[in-house]
Parts: sequence; structure tokens; C-alpha cells
Amino acid sequence: MNNFVWLTNITWIDGTIAVAIFLMFILAGKLFSKYFLKFTAKIARMSKSRIDEALFSAFRKPIIFILVMTGIYLSLSYLPMPAHWKAALSLLYKSAATFSIGWGFFLFSDAIGIFFNRMGDRFDLQFNNIIIPFLSKLTKFIVVVLTAALILEQWNYHVTGLITGLGIGGLAIAMAAKDTLSNLFGGFVIITDAPFTIGDLIQTGTIEGVVEDINFRSTRIRTPEQALVTVPNSTLANQPITNLSKMEKRRISLNVQLDLETTNEQLTICIQAVRRLLSDDPQILKDGLMVYLDRITSSSKNLIVQFFIPTTEYEEWMKVKEKYNLAILGLLEKQGISLAKVFPRTISDADQSKPKQKLVLPVKPASDDKNLTETVQLRSRK
Repeated sequence: MNNFVWLTNITWIDGTIAVAIFLMFILAGKLFSKYFLKFTAKIARMSKSRIDEALFSAFRKPIIFILVMTGIYLSLSYLPMPAHWKAALSLLYKSAATFSIGWGFFLFSDAIGIFFNRMGDRFDLQFNNIIIPFLSKLTKFIVVVLTAALILEQWNYHVTGLITGLGIGGLAIAMAAKDTLSNLFGGFVIITDAPFTIGDLIQTGTIEGVVEDINFRSTRIRTPEQALVTVPNSTLANQPITNLSKMEKRRISLNVQLDLETTNEQLTICIQAVRRLLSDDPQILKDGLMVYLDRITSSSKNLIVQFFIPTTEYEEWMKVKEKYNLAILGLLEKQGISLAKVFPRTISDADQSKPKQKLVLPVKPASDDKNLTETVQLRSRK
């Protein structure tokens, strides 16, 4: 209780002045919040720079916070505190000021894309859509670490000693954070190699979808079923990635199984008709166009129809595929050609009642002294 004896020494004049100081800074914060946006809007119009606008917008709340903390600090400092109380109060105020500055830069990190876009427009550069969000997150991480380090230094927690302490248990930490570090390095590999960007349609392993986000640990992919799949960066960096958005054209391959009764004349007419149909369509690329009798099986004669279209859009690809499926069906109907029929095989009671055959195979003798033979009876069903 001796630490709070000084409270009894506060006069009503000291208390009134302290409260007045605090209310004055609260009022200053209210006025700043009310007129700050108008002021910054005028400055932004004068400078015609989105960076200035983003900077003012990021530091609006931190400035209000530091005004309130300044009011608390000055009002309490006016009271007859002991020296050690004032020293602790001073440290708290310095920490609050450092925190507010770090908070402002943390919010300003979201506007890093504006800076890179401006640099790209000025120097005719193009930045990958993954780099800007990743750099924004990296900047936030650095701001948080530096702010925490400065606050710890103010309270005499030396960061160098902390790092030394971490070095002692570095092996255990490295083992525990092995997956996290591998995902972090995997993210750097993806960004530097740039096999895809945000918005690209990719296929990796059994996953196919549109890339929505990449962070320090993982990459988020939206599948055609609208499911959001989170893939660790280490996994993504160590397996093949097919960027479907980088294709200049897309292949359509149709396998048409015709009835065995189809004559050679009908086949020739059908193949020529399909070739003419594809060649006359300006939507079809002439390179890679193939219509051939692929193979003859015991149940069908198979035609292979393959061509390319100059689009990578999945829906457009499906529309063209449907169009030529219907067109080929129309040609077959016009020529009187039927598709192959698959008949189910049935086993009659007579087949099941047939006696089983025994096959006797000679076996090599076990030794030269004994001329023994063994037989192995293998049963098979017809």
C-alpha cells in the first residue's frame, strides 16, 4: 500500500488540471478524426498520388491512438507521482508511440501494390500478381518483428541475448519448424520461378483449379466444384505443375466406335465427310487435324477424331466438343452407320455343367539319383 500513498497527496486542483489535459487530447482526437479525411483528400487531389492517400489513410487510426495515449501520459505526469512511477509511465508511453508507428506501417503495407504498379507504369515493367501480395505479407512480418524488437529494447530485453538464447535451442526449434521452413522456402521457389500467377488455371497432381492466394505456408486453389483446396508450398514446389492458362490452344479428341457391319465404302465416305466438316470450320486450327480409322477390335471399328481450337476456356471447349459430337452423329445417321453395340455375356446352365479338364504337366526330377515324376493337375473352366 505504500506505493499508492502518493494518491492521497493529489489536490482537487491537480485532479482537475489532469482531467482537463486528458479531455483536451480526447477532443483533439475527435477533431482530427472528423476533419482529417477532408484534409487528406485535398492533399491527395493536389499531389495526384494514390500513395499519399494510402499513407494518410493508414496512419489515421494510429495518430488518434497516440493522441489519446499522449493525453493519458501528460495528465498522469502532472500528478505528484514518485520517480519510479514516472519512469514506468514514460516507458509505457514510448512503447505506445513505437506501437502506433509500427501499426501505421503495418496498415500501409497493404498499399505496396500501388507502389509497384506505379513503378511498372513508369519503367514499363510487369510484376507477377503473386509477388505483390507476398511482398505485402513479408513487409507486414518485418514490421511486426522490428516493432516488437524496439519495444523489447526499451524495456531492457536485449534482442541479441534473445537471439543467442534461441541459438542454444536452435536445433530443437529447427526440427519442430521443419515443415514450416520447407513451406516458406517452397513459397520463395514458386515466386521466383513463377510457374503460375493468381487467377491462373493449373493442374498439379490430382488437383485442378484456379489459384486464389499464396502465403508463407500454402497456396489456395479453387476447384471446378468450387471447393477451396489448400496445398502446402513444399508439396507444390516438388511436383509437376501444368499451367492450363498458358496454353495457346486446346485439343479435342473424340473416339467413335462403329459397328462391325460398317462397310469400307461407308467408312471412307464418313471419314472424308468429317474431314471436310472440320476443314471448312474457321474455328478449327488446321495444324493437328486428324481423322483416321484407328483400330479394329472384335466388337467395333474405331475412328479417332482429333483437332485443336484457339481457346483455353473450359466452357468454350465443352461447347465445341458437344457441337462436333452432334455433327458426327448426324453424319453417321445420314450414312446409315450404327455405333458399336456391346452385348452382355451370359453363362448358361449347360456351360456350367460341362466337365472340368485336367492338365498334367511334367515336373523336373528332384535329383539325378531318383527318377521321380510329379504331376500337377490344373483345372480350368471354359
